[in-house]
Amino acid sequence: MTHLSVNDRIPALEFAPEALKNGIEVISLILMAGFAKTSAEAHDLVMGGVVWIEEKQISDPQHQVLSYAFDDGEILRLSVGAGKQTTIRRIG
Repeated sequence: MTHLSVNDRIPALEFAPEALKNGIEVISLILMAGFAKTSAEAHDLVMGGVVWIEEKQISDPQHQVLSYAFDDGEILRLSVGAGKQTTIRRIG
């Protein structure tokens, strides 16, 4: 029997370290995850206070996720509103 962790069942956005070098804006992450259809909608989610990375509420639409955010592990959890979650993984 194969056991799956919660992280195995949550969709993931995967990035090589080089892609994270200059950072990726939270707005782009929300769009890539499919949690918003437009940048304006993603911006409104951030300003509405419903965007979290790990246990930190993101209130700046220009917030960047940089490579050093992964120093304690390979995965960050992005949550938007109730029930929308994905993981951000540094690979390689």
